[in-house]
Amino acid sequence: MNIVADKILELLKEELSMPRNIKKFFLGNPQEIATSELPMIFVQPLAKTTEQLDNVWDLITAEFIIGICVDPAAYQKKDFNEATAERFLMEIEGGRNADGTPIQQSVSYIMRHHFTLENTVVYQDHRAIWGEREMTGGVAKEIHLYFTLKVKVNNTT
Repeated sequence: MNIVADKILELLKEELSMPRNIKKFFLGNPQEIATSELPMIFVQPLAKTTEQLDNVWDLITAEFIIGICVDPAAYQKKDFNEATAERFLMEIEGGRNADGTPIQQSVSYIMRHHFTLENTVVYQDHRAIWGEREMTGGVAKEIHLYFTLKVKVNNTT
């Protein structure tokens, strides 16, 4: 799982640091975050099952959370009719452009189109859960994306 989690972090950092101004990337869900670290992304392994396919190969099914956390105050504009932090989260999760094409600087697009690891397949469906977390000085908005990966690995030495 460590190589998969590292690869996810590396890819998201490469693809989202500059265009989305993501400040911090964490392995694991940090307990405490500071406003200065937002927006941030974390990758948290959740579960792993191993199925022996034969005497040479195992199939590992791994579940991960990819979390994105933002400070809503950083996105507030004069128009109070729109929650702009939520708009940012909708777009970075897997938003669409006005013409219906996927936003390429979104986590779901990056995971589907750029994630490569020998023998790894990312399921084309994922689940997103919206929420909030307390932080020093206020409440952050966040989204958790639950991804399932299947990895065929050699089980011999």
